[in-house]
Amino acid sequence: MLDRARTAQGDLPGAVGFPPSDDALWTWVAGSGVDSVELKVLLRPGPGTGARFTMHHATRVRQRRLYLLDTPALVLARAGVHVRLRDRGRDRWDVTVRLRGEGRVADLPRPGGARVELDLLPGHAFHSTELREVVDVDRAIACRDGRLDTREVLTGAQAALLDEAAPGVAALRAHGPLAVERVTVPRPRCQLPHARHERCRFPGGRVLEEFSARCAPDEAADVARAVTRFLALHDAVRVPEQRTKTAAWLDELLRAAGV
Repeated sequence: MLDRARTAQGDLPGAVGFPPSDDALWTWVAGSGVDSVELKVLLRPGPGTGARFTMHHATRVRQRRLYLLDTPALVLARAGVHVRLRDRGRDRWDVTVRLRGEGRVADLPRPGGARVELDLLPGHAFHSTELREVVDVDRAIACRDGRLDTREVLTGAQAALLDEAAPGVAALRAHGPLAVERVTVPRPRCQLPHARHERCRFPGGRVLEEFSARCAPDEAADVARAVTRFLALHDAVRVPEQRTKTAAWLDELLRAAGV
């Protein structure tokens, strides 16, 4: 995985850890060749965080349930290959095949229709390529319940991407769910066009909260500053260890499986 660890104090009081806007990291991000950037900060869980971020602006809490499709020992996820089945509610499901990057972004597979994104957390940057497709509800549920092979819900392009990353993988089963409550934070509240707060509950009961904002690569420095300002204004406290929620989820699953 690409990991550009930084030691940074940020450029605002109470900064969450992103480097200042004149740091060389932002030049690298702007020229990295990714389609989009998502800045993420893991927060200390607390009651009513989403409501505090949105205040009186009308917004809907969206419920999601996520499942990792993997071997019993989670061989794929441990290698940075994620096959995710997602229940979006109202009989809407999708499936994503995602590969975490090693080395340069240009080295990632990039089949037609794939999105390459850079996840930026305080101290870390990770890139991935993904293919996401809608799945019929009946087929999705059958896959989740083990009555339909995973490959039966993948498109040809997704299956090819999976085979390239993990050739000869055994039959997969569903791990989870990870329950997610997602709230879109209105732009008038945070001055960010694509910001959201997620509260995630792992199968064992542990809770994780994340604030994120998506943007174009050349906007990342300005968006990081806006994220920092918004979280500081609302007394949001970042957790010491910053990581993706997928990495935290994998640890939970491995612990439960005794791996």
